[in-house]
Amino acid sequence: MNLDHSERKALILLLSVSALILLLGLGSRELWGPETRWANIALQMLQSGNYFDPYLKGMPYYDKPLPSYWLITASAWLMGGLDHWSLRLSSVLAAWLSIWLVYLIGERLLHKGTGLIAGWMLATTFYFAFWARVATADILTVCGVLASVWWYWRDPDDTRLSRYTVFFLLLAATSLLKGLIGFVLPGLVLLPHLLSQGRWKRHLNLRLCLALVVAGLLYMVPFLLSHLYGTPTYSQSGLDLVFRENVVRFFDPFDHQGPIYTYLIYLPAYTLPWVPCWLLGLWVAVRHWRQLQPNERWLVWALGLLFLFFTASGSRRSYYVLPLVPFAQLLGAWWLNRHLQRKRASGKPADRRWTLGFASAAVVLLLVLGVAYPWSNGGGGVMQFGAQVKTEASRIAPWNQWRMVLVEVDNKLPMYLQNQGGAFYYVPQTADFPRTGTSADFMAWLEQTSGQHWDPQRTLIFVQQDKGRPLMLEYLGNDHQLIRTLPTNGERLAKKSAEGSIAFVPRVPGA
Repeated sequence: MNLDHSERKALILLLSVSALILLLGLGSRELWGPETRWANIALQMLQSGNYFDPYLKGMPYYDKPLPSYWLITASAWLMGGLDHWSLRLSSVLAAWLSIWLVYLIGERLLHKGTGLIAGWMLATTFYFAFWARVATADILTVCGVLASVWWYWRDPDDTRLSRYTVFFLLLAATSLLKGLIGFVLPGLVLLPHLLSQGRWKRHLNLRLCLALVVAGLLYMVPFLLSHLYGTPTYSQSGLDLVFRENVVRFFDPFDHQGPIYTYLIYLPAYTLPWVPCWLLGLWVAVRHWRQLQPNERWLVWALGLLFLFFTASGSRRSYYVLPLVPFAQLLGAWWLNRHLQRKRASGKPADRRWTLGFASAAVVLLLVLGVAYPWSNGGGGVMQFGAQVKTEASRIAPWNQWRMVLVEVDNKLPMYLQNQGGAFYYVPQTADFPRTGTSADFMAWLEQTSGQHWDPQRTLIFVQQDKGRPLMLEYLGNDHQLIRTLPTNGERLAKKSAEGSIAFVPRVPGA
């Protein structure tokens, strides 16, 4: 795409502000929600050197394909360790590329200027920016869908093998990040264009079949590597989990069940603050359907088919709606650009309120996600708890000499306690678990259960403290120092007590 000087400056400004929104304060917010799973699995891969068998809290957990974890471990290797930055970098890069891809799709398919407006809308959409700063596979999937759609629209009539191969490789790579929706969603988006004027017929050829075979082989690579080089006793099959998580969950959901109107609520919520634009765009498009250009009708069909697909699934969660957000914002950008062009054609002065609106939304996101949210995590919480444990334990022995026993702790903790001493030991809650007794009783039970030798003066024990529940292993306090999780700034502001982990650090004999 050839850009003039002013267009190039506008694109650079969009991408620069987007990067600032995505990066500001990224390393200051503690682990949140589902990203704790990615953090724990990637950490266990790094500690064990086993990159083919995902474990969560010491238990097999193959609910997602391997590449989303590999992206994190690769970032950790490049950046010198697993931390907030290396954990979230792949999601941030995927979000930044998604903004760029929305710009490219809008400029290619719709009126000039639509792509730039759509890019600003997506970059300043609160929930898109929020999830872009969370280490999960959801934004990676959004980026993969947009990349495959963009590649198709570069030349929809091209039937060369290289074009097919790149397209299906993009679908395979996207499907390896979260699941088979990497194949399904681009197919739904592009289906209306393929069906119109019988375009699908020209693509029924051997070259397409060969490209599908190549993509299928790529898709199978991580599962084959897991089978060949993973632990023979690993109890889960990646392909079995793909079928369970994608096919069974769609038709016979076993969790994450929501009412059929779920996305009627969450699509508007996830497109704030620009939801009025795409709603107006939808209304205008339906009202003037016969006068629309083919690409404009395609956009409405694409958004509608995606909405129907997610609604038809029995498994529904709020953030499942994220792949619809870029297409909704494209529709909103189409309406806004159309509205502004009509005003210019009527001789009215340029409306600067929209520019001010985008700038204001960007500033609000920077303040909320980049400043206020990280600040609310400071002053306590798991980050400060981990730092305090390291400080106190290091007074007795170097940090890399300590081994750690985790008893019913939350998923946040391991990343903040990592050292070079090896993996964590997750205590099984068996019937003979010593809920009363002495430290010697607990250490004897631990050695018997784990089959390992534990030095009492180099072992840290962690338990989870929930409000209103008696402290587990309280008897260890007779010869251990207790370190508790302190409230964060946000919890203090809300006058809430901290709920987190407690560490038992051995006291030096005679101290």
